[in-house]
Amino acid sequence: MRDVLDSMMSKEEKLPLVKVLATGGTIANTPSGRVHIGEVAESIPELKSVARLWGSEANRQRGVMKATTSILILFFIIIDWTFFVSPSSSLEKVRLGYSGVGSGEEIHLVAKEYGLFRKYGLDVEMIRIAGGSTIVQAIIAGELNLGRGSAAEVISAYLSGYPLKILSVLINKFVYSFVTPMEITKPADLKGKAVAISQFGDGSDFITRMTLKSWGLEPMKDVTILQVGNSPERLAAVSSGKVHGAILSLARAPRAKKLGLRVLADLSQIDAEYPQGVLYAPLSLIEKRPDLISNFLKAYVEAIRFFKTNKQAAFGIISRYGGITDKREIEDYYETLTKNFLQDNPMPTLVAIKTLLDQFSAKNPRVRDIKPEDLIETRFLSQLKERGFVK
Repeated sequence: MRDVLDSMMSKEEKLPLVKVLATGGTIANTPSGRVHIGEVAESIPELKSVARLWGSEANRQRGVMKATTSILILFFIIIDWTFFVSPSSSLEKVRLGYSGVGSGEEIHLVAKEYGLFRKYGLDVEMIRIAGGSTIVQAIIAGELNLGRGSAAEVISAYLSGYPLKILSVLINKFVYSFVTPMEITKPADLKGKAVAISQFGDGSDFITRMTLKSWGLEPMKDVTILQVGNSPERLAAVSSGKVHGAILSLARAPRAKKLGLRVLADLSQIDAEYPQGVLYAPLSLIEKRPDLISNFLKAYVEAIRFFKTNKQAAFGIISRYGGITDKREIEDYYETLTKNFLQDNPMPTLVAIKTLLDQFSAKNPRVRDIKPEDLIETRFLSQLKERGFVK
């Protein structure tokens, strides 16, 4: 029905419901003549009974009876105020930048594809950008409203004087695998070799350096680090022999094994809280538009629940956006993600942020001045939990 009205009226010609009724039911003047509410109603099966209340053409010309007006007011209040407006006019435009695939990236895609953002009044445009540091730059430039990436980017932005706040953390532990060619049988074999990351300063860079140091290898001295791209590009770089190692997202590990590569280390076995799948926003937006943040998180939390309880829909999202086509790989990835990693309540924790800050401070002493509370905003998810929206 909205399409019918939109085709008949330009944006400027649309009238509020009150004005429609006050003008005797005329919706708009078009090149083909005046469009009457009765005419539109007759074309919509559900409204035929209401249209008949207008009576004959002569009655329409004499005006609208008070009784008819009352009925119409009640009718249109009940069905939807947006009957006379463009379907997206009441939705607020939001731009979200995200960098990777797998490891929970599916959640915002579910929220978009299955109308959960729209349910809470948001028209979310999602833009995939290679590298989390580029997302932060786009937020600073005002080109994006929110970012989806790693907590490392939030720390870097904070040190640069641009405060971002972590709103949610989908996964609160290490979720990567460190993959190498089969000839690399132990970490020491990486000495003198090159490994791949996405971009310097982003999450993949931080985790790769941390892993190498835990093995007694000095990044950029013992092991060269090359900027290659996200998990799909890093996997291709390892399998082609361009590099001898890389961390891969949960979704890519099965494919690496099929390509004959070695999973040198499963980083999820590290017993530590670590924030992954981080959603963040600038402090200025949080302060000015708490309603927008709250609505976004409502859709986000509902998308987690949807993803966990609608397996076939989730499989479709993984297949279309995750680059995994093998049904067994999709199911294995889904089961591992939903049972072992993906949190029902994506609340960021102080412990996880402290883990990150402790690692960063060894590289940059200025990080010691940052408190975990400086980087997270939990009030929105706390409020949703109080209302029973989050378990």
